[in-house]
Amino acid sequence: MHIRQLRKVKRHRQLAGAWQQYQNSNCETAWMHLLSRYTSGSHIHGFYQLFWPTMRRRMRLLWTLALLCALIVLIFITYLLAERHQRKLFQTVIADSRWPIRNIAFPVIFVCNKNRLNWSRLPEIGERYNITESQQPLLERVLTAYDALSISHLDVFEALQDQPLETLNHLNFTQIVSEMAWRCEELISECRWQTQSRNCCELFRPRRQQQGVCLAFHELEERSSAETGSGTGIVVRLLLNEALHAPGNREPKGFVLDVVEPGVWSELPISLVPDADTNVGIRAVYHFYDEATYGLPSVQRQCLLDYEQKSDHFQTLLGFKYMLENCLAECQQLYMLRYCNCTLDLFFPPSNHVGCKLKDLPCLAAHNHLLKNFEHHEERSYVAQNESGLLCDCLHNCKSLTLLTDVHKAARRRHLENARAKGSAHGSNRSILLNVYYTKNVILVYRTSLIYSWLDLIDSLKMRYV
Repeated sequence: MHIRQLRKVKRHRQLAGAWQQYQNSNCETAWMHLLSRYTSGSHIHGFYQLFWPTMRRRMRLLWTLALLCALIVLIFITYLLAERHQRKLFQTVIADSRWPIRNIAFPVIFVCNKNRLNWSRLPEIGERYNITESQQPLLERVLTAYDALSISHLDVFEALQDQPLETLNHLNFTQIVSEMAWRCEELISECRWQTQSRNCCELFRPRRQQQGVCLAFHELEERSSAETGSGTGIVVRLLLNEALHAPGNREPKGFVLDVVEPGVWSELPISLVPDADTNVGIRAVYHFYDEATYGLPSVQRQCLLDYEQKSDHFQTLLGFKYMLENCLAECQQLYMLRYCNCTLDLFFPPSNHVGCKLKDLPCLAAHNHLLKNFEHHEERSYVAQNESGLLCDCLHNCKSLTLLTDVHKAARRRHLENARAKGSAHGSNRSILLNVYYTKNVILVYRTSLIYSWLDLIDSLKMRYV
C-alpha cells in the first residue's frame, strides 16, 4: 500500500514538471516570436540584421560593433546639442524696418527755464510764510540756490554752508519752490499741436522733474501722431522773462528741453539758448525680447519684465512701472538716503522716503561729486575717471523704446533787431520758437531671441532619432 502511494506521488511530480516545462517553453516561444516580429519590422538601421536566422556569427559580431559605434556617435551628438541649448546664447535681428510710428504715443515734452523761479513772487512768499526782516537775506540766498538747481548741480547749496539754517528749517522749500515756479502763461505762448492752434495751458501742466518744477506736454494723454515733418508735432514759443529772474543767479540764461517716452520720469536734457529757434526731429527705435526668452532668469536675459517684481534688479519710482530710467532715478534717491539720510523730493514723485530739510542741503552739496554721475560695474578697467559714480543694478526693460533727437538751432539776430526796433513784445522779452516733430513715419524694430531654443533642441533630437 505504501509503495503504491509513493509511485502515485512520483507520477504526479513528473506530470507537474512536464507541464511547467511546457509553459516555460511556450512563454519563451512567445517572447522570441514578439522580438522576431519587432526586429524584422524595426526601422533602426542594422538592428534587424542581428536576428536573421541565416546570419553567420562573424557577420553578427560586425553588425553589433557597427551598432555600438552608431550609438556612441548618437549620444555624443545629443550631448553637443544639449550643451548648445544650455549655453542660452542670444541673437538680435531686425524684425521690422517699416513698423508704423502711429503705433506709439507722441513723446512727453518737458520745457524748463534755466532760472527755475519767478522772482517777482518773492514778496508774496515772504508774507505768506511770515518771513521776518532778519530772515529775508537767508531766504533770498536759499531761493537763489534753488533758482539754479538741477540733479547734477547740487553744489549750488555750498553757499549755505555757514548760514544759520535752523531759523528757516521749519519751512517746506519744496512747496515754496513749486509756488514760485513759472506758470504756463508766463513761460509758453503761441502753441500749435498737429498744425492746429491750441490753448497752451490746456496742453502743458506743471510737473516735478530732475531739473525742478517744469511744464510737461502730453504726459497724461497718450495721443499718437502719424504725420511727419516740421510743424506737424508740437510748436511753442518759450519766453525767457529775464527781468523776473533772481538777481543773484549768474548762470547762463536759456531753457532746458527733455523728450521722453510716456511713463518715463526723465532723460538727458537738451540745453537751448535764447534767440535761436530750435527744431527737434525725433526718430524712434523699438527693441523687444520674444516670449521664448521669458523662461530665463532676468540676469541671464539682461532685461526685466514689468511683473518680475521679485527680481533683485527690480526697483522703480513709487507709482511708476519698471523702466530703466525710473530705476536709475530711484537709485539716485537711495544714494541720497545713504549719504544724507534724506532725498531731495523736488526732483522725484511723492514717495515714502524722508524729504530733505534746509539743514540737510549742505550735505547734498558735499556729496555732489558722488551723486551726479552713473558708473557701470567693471568699467574702471576701461574708462578713466576722477570720481566714482553711482552703481545701480538696473537692467533694460524687455520692451524698450529709444527716442533719437536731431537738434537744429537757427540764430535769428536780424529778426530780433527788427522786433526790438518796432518795440514788439518779443523784442523786449527774449524767446525761442520750439518745433518738435517726427522725421520718419516708420520705426526700426529689433527682436532678441534665443539662438537655440528648446523647440530647436527637440526638433534636432527628432531628426537624429528618426
